Amino acid sequence: MPIPVSQMWTVATYVLKQKLKGRKQYPLVLMLEPLYRCNLACAGCGKIQYPGHILKQDLTPEQCFQAVEETGVPAVSIPGGEPLMHPKIDEIVNGLIARKKYIYLCTNALLLKEKLHLFTPSKYLSFSVHMDGDRDHHDFSVCKEGGYDIALDAIRAAVAKGFRVTTNTTVFDGVDSKSIRKFFSEMMDAGVEGMMISPGYSYDKAPDQQHFTSRERNQTLFRKLLSNRDPKWQFNMSMLFLEFLMGKRNLECTPWGMPAYSIFGWQRPCYLQQDGYADTYQELLDSTDWSKYGYESGNAKCTNCMLHSGYEATAVHYTFSIPGILATIKSMLMPAYKDEEALRMIEQEKPVSPLVQIDLTSLSKSTTLQGQSTTGKALTEGVEQAFDYRGDVTIKLKSGNTIEGYVYDRQGSPNSGKARLRIMLKNEGRKLTVEQSEIEELSFTGRDMADGRSFEAWVKKYAEKKAAGETNIELVPEQLD
Repeated sequence: MPIPVSQMWTVATYVLKQKLKGRKQYPLVLMLEPLYRCNLACAGCGKIQYPGHILKQDLTPEQCFQAVEETGVPAVSIPGGEPLMHPKIDEIVNGLIARKKYIYLCTNALLLKEKLHLFTPSKYLSFSVHMDGDRDHHDFSVCKEGGYDIALDAIRAAVAKGFRVTTNTTVFDGVDSKSIRKFFSEMMDAGVEGMMISPGYSYDKAPDQQHFTSRERNQTLFRKLLSNRDPKWQFNMSMLFLEFLMGKRNLECTPWGMPAYSIFGWQRPCYLQQDGYADTYQELLDSTDWSKYGYESGNAKCTNCMLHSGYEATAVHYTFSIPGILATIKSMLMPAYKDEEALRMIEQEKPVSPLVQIDLTSLSKSTTLQGQSTTGKALTEGVEQAFDYRGDVTIKLKSGNTIEGYVYDRQGSPNSGKARLRIMLKNEGRKLTVEQSEIEELSFTGRDMADGRSFEAWVKKYAEKKAAGETNIELVPEQLD
């Protein structure tokens, strides 16, 4: 069984209590990000493009516990960044276990073997290892040659010590369906209790923008991947969510179901988009215009999103209704999802190397703002640009004071002249709010870390060294410069 009975019971009773209370908006899983820094710089990730002083910051264990208590969720996912780089990750995990929370510690597993001694096997703890398919596909996705073998070795070591282990796979456009289905079997043979899978979300800060795909293509892809299942495959996810990925049912996005909390606060509206931050979960619920998000809203950023962080909470909520219960029973009685057409589509596929799919001319690059300054009438546009800039800015106030830091939130419309910028100060690490009316000049003094140059350099290096037969090729992130 992919999920312990105790965990299923805890989640079921929690959801039923929310339904009995008549709550339509409630959290199911907290996405707790205790840090943003990572020992990888994956091509499809937009989470790590921040100035060095941001990447060096951590949530304290007390802040983590407060966020969990604030939501009352039964389960906590700990992504990042790379959580095993947090100096007190064992204290955070042990504190959550003491609170009887089910934890998915998301890791690329590069540090897992050497960190295993910090943890004790528990029904409350599962290591969720990031595995993006077979060896070649995974290594290219994470920009590290040999990453697959390191992670697989760590999975086996954790399983041998009695830990719960799951995998978390992001599937991008162009993937070979046969290789992913073979990968599923390899992971089950390695001893994982279940697998999580989701299509890639188009982070607008990710360096590689080519391999995010449309909802229709995703449905076709997941129909091929999840139909005609091997009986030994176990998925650590809602069966109805998997049906949603296959195009067999419609679900609406409920982004509040898996809220994200980080050093900036409660991310608005969800783990995937950064439209500002709230200081409390209740403020996130009350002050966010949820009608602006989700597939039905028409928001371009939501058009092709099918990720678990928006839709699995919906699937779980639906499960505890009469139609949902019947659909779940049906999926349990007929788990194979026989589909002859899906088999034919797989046979017609032509495998493609991930490397040759990269077109360097179309890599994501931001508008070059570094070195520019805005004053007077141009300040309105500068305030808007600063909110989307992944580098530090310097602000000269009308009082004569100067501040430097990262703009992580913008409240109000710059066109009204009443916007407020919330800044993480560079040298002090504290938050400060600045009224637009107080600003005399705004300058883009730091490098935008999402400009794509690091990834472009790595793609060229990868191609050259791969052609020469070299191994251990990896991108050395410039994050802490």
